[in-house]
Amino acid sequence: MPVQSNNDWDPLEEIIVGTADNCVHPTMNKSTHSFMYGGEQLKDIQHFNGQPIDQWIVDEANEDLEGLANCLTGLGVKVMRPDSVDHNVKFKTPEWETTGWYTFCPRDLLLPLDNMIIDCPSPMRARYFESRAYYKYLYKWMHEGTQWITAPKPILTDDNYQLDDRSDATLVNKEIIFDAPNIVRLGRDLLCQVSNSGNQLGFEWLKTILEPKGYRLHVAEKYYSFAHFDSTVLPLRPGLVLLNASRLSPDFYPPIFKDWDKIWVGEDDLFTQTANTGVAPCSPYIGLNFLSVNEELVIVDEKQEKLRRILGKHGIDTIGLPCRQSRSMSGGFHCQTLDTKRKGSLQDYFK
Repeated sequence: MPVQSNNDWDPLEEIIVGTADNCVHPTMNKSTHSFMYGGEQLKDIQHFNGQPIDQWIVDEANEDLEGLANCLTGLGVKVMRPDSVDHNVKFKTPEWETTGWYTFCPRDLLLPLDNMIIDCPSPMRARYFESRAYYKYLYKWMHEGTQWITAPKPILTDDNYQLDDRSDATLVNKEIIFDAPNIVRLGRDLLCQVSNSGNQLGFEWLKTILEPKGYRLHVAEKYYSFAHFDSTVLPLRPGLVLLNASRLSPDFYPPIFKDWDKIWVGEDDLFTQTANTGVAPCSPYIGLNFLSVNEELVIVDEKQEKLRRILGKHGIDTIGLPCRQSRSMSGGFHCQTLDTKRKGSLQDYFK
């Protein structure tokens, strides 16, 4: 069956779960600094430069991924895993040379929309060939009728990044650049964030591809400039959205949700996982990065007890699983997975 996935709440049928195998810290250059460590000084992160991630961190991350995969299988979901890739191998273009990073977060590079899947142009040089780990599935889905679209490959020269004004997005509009989690899928409506991980030019390119197919694209700018949007805006079902109260407020949120009920969750509601790598590549709000199995069930970090109680008050059951290295590896359960099939069809929730 081809890819079929239109939102984050329809009943889950098939999913990719990532792996921490053979991961390394990416080579430290402007692209890495811009995306992962925009708030840090380069001198404070330079020591990571292409070094292996501590094996005990990798082992714990893989244990938790295996637990997630087993849980999903027990729920009747078909689970797939990426091919093994040695990310320590250096590769180069005429402009730069880098190591890889990992295949821990399949969410970041592939965007499923109905029976399409878009291979996204990441801002990070270390991720230039990362989607190769999923080619066996991409070819399979293509033969089954999925439209596989690859965005133009950016060159990622240094002039794509500005690091002088850290209060603003670090990507400039020189090339088409965006990660998949910059887009929040709401059926025929797509909320597209402009940030350090996706620029306005990426949004404009998506419009040329998707508007002729009947999608409506809405730009989300100035809400959160650091990286992905899936720890800031989390739709739970039609008419209900969870919003990060530390980044948004009742007077400052994407207007597409003006008629939806809102759950506000802030810093005091979250347990902060330790960044065992020292300098954290992501924020404490990775605790909001949960995976919806359906409208009434989500999988969350077992440490997020307050969050689980808040969701329960809105009729949403939770399964708590260990997610010990979410801050060290820059990804919670939503990032660590890619939902390629959900029961249901493309709907219009904002008529």
